[in-house]
Amino acid sequence: MNAWQGDQAAGLRRLFGGRGPQVVAFASGREACGRTTLIVQSAVALAASGHAVVIVDENPGPSNAVSAFGLAPRGDLAHAVTGDRSLRQVMLPAAPLVHIVPASQAAREFDHLSLPGRQRLVSCLGEISRDAAFVLIDCATRRGGHLSPLALAARHMAVVVAAQGSAITHAYALMKRLSQERGRGDFHIAITRARGDVEARAIFDNMRRVAKDHLDARMAFLGASKVPVTDHLADALLSRLPMPVDDEGDGWNPSASLLSAGWAPSSQGAMMAHDSVV
Repeated sequence: MNAWQGDQAAGLRRLFGGRGPQVVAFASGREACGRTTLIVQSAVALAASGHAVVIVDENPGPSNAVSAFGLAPRGDLAHAVTGDRSLRQVMLPAAPLVHIVPASQAAREFDHLSLPGRQRLVSCLGEISRDAAFVLIDCATRRGGHLSPLALAARHMAVVVAAQGSAITHAYALMKRLSQERGRGDFHIAITRARGDVEARAIFDNMRRVAKDHLDARMAFLGASKVPVTDHLADALLSRLPMPVDDEGDGWNPSASLLSAGWAPSSQGAMMAHDSVV
């Protein structure tokens, strides 16, 4: 076992301790499906129930989570990783119990981190998740439709699917890539803009049937949002996700999760991923 897998992982287990947060990456096969608005509404509803939430916003403006709260970024996760700013300076208080970490630059630069950079990234992830009950990642789509290593390292993958033929096709293509190229076997499906619960369940049932026939993947129905501007998934996130306990009973382990997402130390000591960014 190399130093990244051993020393870093052990240090993080000591750092986090106890049960970690629910870390959920929200992805979609295409934009304009209401994903960001659904994340924002869900975060506010979770906070209203007393659960601290951090949104990691990989998307640039103007239609991202930062702008949805009427905020302006004062830095990026990339600046905390390089040491130019502290995470506290970068993290934005958005609402009671809700914080946002802008991360659009970081999502573009994950592939090029040096060894000290990857160590600072793990430290930042530990700080982000330390006091949070939920970490919600609003995923940016990279070249070829791939997701960032941070998104791939999330415990849970929620795929947001608009009730439209092309959106369903793109969502299935995303899950196929994640299943075949990354070995991702579990997906939570959220249907948006369906005309009702019956249509949403029918769309999910069809997707699950196709996945069962053609993918080695499991799908679970997370919920439906007819009107993303007002609907949310807070109740579903609280009741339908497996409890966040790993094999050793510790919290979320970012270093091990990043390794399982496809990062590995290069011969030059940099952390490399399989996909390039736009």
